[in-house]
Amino acid sequence: MNSLLRKPFKKAVSALLITSIFSTILFGNYAFAADQPVNHTEASNSLTWKEAGNNHYDIYSAYSIGFMGAEWSSARRAWGFNYRLVGTGASRYNDKATSRIRIAAFEIEGTSNTSKLALWSSADSKYIGSAPESSGSKPGYSSLAGAVIGFAITAINNLSAGYAWSVVGLIDAMRSTVDDVISTDNRLWRKWDWSSDISDTGQYFWFIADVEPNQTAQISTEYMIFGPGYELLSAGVRYRNLEAGSAGRSLAAKTNEEWNPGMMSATEKEEYGIEEIPREQFDKRAKELNISSRSIEEFTNSDEDVFYYAHDFKEYEVSQPELAATSSSKTDLIQEINQSLERSSKIVEAFSTNEVLQEEDQAIIEKHTIKIMKLKELLNKVQSLNEEDSGAINAQRKAFQNEA
Repeated sequence: MNSLLRKPFKKAVSALLITSIFSTILFGNYAFAADQPVNHTEASNSLTWKEAGNNHYDIYSAYSIGFMGAEWSSARRAWGFNYRLVGTGASRYNDKATSRIRIAAFEIEGTSNTSKLALWSSADSKYIGSAPESSGSKPGYSSLAGAVIGFAITAINNLSAGYAWSVVGLIDAMRSTVDDVISTDNRLWRKWDWSSDISDTGQYFWFIADVEPNQTAQISTEYMIFGPGYELLSAGVRYRNLEAGSAGRSLAAKTNEEWNPGMMSATEKEEYGIEEIPREQFDKRAKELNISSRSIEEFTNSDEDVFYYAHDFKEYEVSQPELAATSSSKTDLIQEINQSLERSSKIVEAFSTNEVLQEEDQAIIEKHTIKIMKLKELLNKVQSLNEEDSGAINAQRKAFQNEA
């Protein structure tokens, strides 16, 4: 269902984190705000293209990902790493708002140790939001991700975007809605599109990555906006390692199928900030910690006496996977072709799932469908070349540059 446009945007104001909207929670010797991430990372990008004279378009994209802590699931025998993801996009013509954004999307993928990893989200209204929207429910996003929203707005304004909303303004504008959903164990795709192009947008997404105990998995995250002219602007792909603590120091604990965090030593629990929540305190702490609806349902329906929440698991950004040490001009070219293939594939996926295709949409789809076929043919040719045949590799590089 295509989202409808809201009323004209409020005047742009600087992004401020309004600390008064954050409720403080005490655990041990630490003070936590319900929406304050344990770790967070921002990514941003922009592009400019000029027209006759000094006229120019500027497109901006940024996002913030915040890790909020991990919940133990005795039903799934895994730690659920909770994330809040917020994206922001803006388009300008001669530094004034202009409507060039047609689509926005998040993509989360498992990239390492995926057999020990499962991605998940809920259809509950509080797990997703977007602006501008004219319909949909209005959960209390300030208590869920006010801080992460502030980080994302700061990131786009650091590009001099003059973003249309403040933190409070975007929270007020967001509605729980989404236009396209793909969910598998190793990929989450959420997309929004508008019946008329827009100038400023913002999206929010709460997802969970289940990681088996004593395992380290990796995910990638990306926020993208799409529109005619530039077609796709990615704020950048970020990679994160998720270390699901320890299954205990003894071999027996590590291999015990009935293992639970209660078997961890006092030292381990302290190291990972494991909070043990008795059943009689669970309802109160579930609200304070924004525990996921799935975990609430599982624990409520179980016969468990204690719920475990990890505040201090190691969770951190890592560099983009690099080429092998034996990198050559051939492997470099293969990587470049694959990157171009991935970009064109995302463009086709984004535009082709619009409920109503405009002529520009169809032209973009056809252009990149043809490009994908040519790039695949080129990739097959390059893969068959001898590593030492620099002349042939350079010839195929020129062919690739003509397609790019």
